[in-house]
Amino acid sequence: MSDEGSKKVLVTASTGKAGYKICRALIDEGFKVYGTTRSERGVEKLKSIGVIPVVGDYTTELSDLLVKSGAKKLFFITDFWTAAKRNGDVEYEQGKQMVDAAVTNDVDHAVYMSIADAERWPKECDHIPAKVKVESYLKESSLKCWSVVRPVAFFENFDDAANYNPLIKGSLKFIMLESLKWCSTYDIGRAAAVQFKNPQKWNGKRMDVIGYEGTLDDCADALEKAGGFPVKRGLAVPMFLRKLALGKDLHYMCEFYAGRIQACGPGALGTPEEFQKHVPDAHDAEAWFRHHNKYANGETIVGNNVPPSSSSGLPLAAVAVAAAVAVAIVLARK
Repeated sequence: MSDEGSKKVLVTASTGKAGYKICRALIDEGFKVYGTTRSERGVEKLKSIGVIPVVGDYTTELSDLLVKSGAKKLFFITDFWTAAKRNGDVEYEQGKQMVDAAVTNDVDHAVYMSIADAERWPKECDHIPAKVKVESYLKESSLKCWSVVRPVAFFENFDDAANYNPLIKGSLKFIMLESLKWCSTYDIGRAAAVQFKNPQKWNGKRMDVIGYEGTLDDCADALEKAGGFPVKRGLAVPMFLRKLALGKDLHYMCEFYAGRIQACGPGALGTPEEFQKHVPDAHDAEAWFRHHNKYANGETIVGNNVPPSSSSGLPLAAVAVAAAVAVAIVLARK
């Protein structure tokens, strides 16, 4: 295989919250990156960062997409929430099909994005079990080389307008206050690059992707340093409403990360120090805010001298009130 051919990587779900930054990191690490997309909007989004779009449905057409790209390296993601429509059995079948496509197309190295400590999560977290099963299927496959990256909570959740949590100047919200372990999706891509560049070392192995450990207060302090303005901090959803508003899956995810589920132990076990052995400049909270460098309205974070509006945080408070009203209506109808 030519040197150029050995640098080709196909990334599935490449326009999503994780996939997009993973593509960007792999490009920065010297790879020629192809990304799957099903829409013209996705094509333009990928082209804007130098990714070569490959149009098709990665959950059913991955074999064809591998042929189109000519890639012999694969980074694949299974998506419980959207592609599998919140069905763990469907997510597992999609994962199996992707492994089978990699085998059929003689992929040299496949890297799967799972989640840290997947085998220890509570049964209430429906989005986890399929990932454990895909890892097992990958292990039993006849692939020449495979490895797994296992991230923790994404910093990108701090700027998630689709889930009613945009990053607003002067405000930082999340669904829990306690200390937990964080990573940037860009660092997931850098972790994959480490594995792709060292296939003999990483064949059959897993890497936890953890850049930082801290509370919401710690992260808000980091945003103050990066942005230069005071930051109000608080829950995006009142604690007493969290399970009702977000569902049991995400509620128990928070409980796991907080270490409050006795049967599961103390949350994620890996450490930032361990990950830094592989990615020495992994993003901590301040580094991520500087790297992300934008609020939801498009304003930059770093070097922005315009003070935050006195109403910062009010939109999220309004969402919380609306959620409370909605729950009250549901309860009233019972």
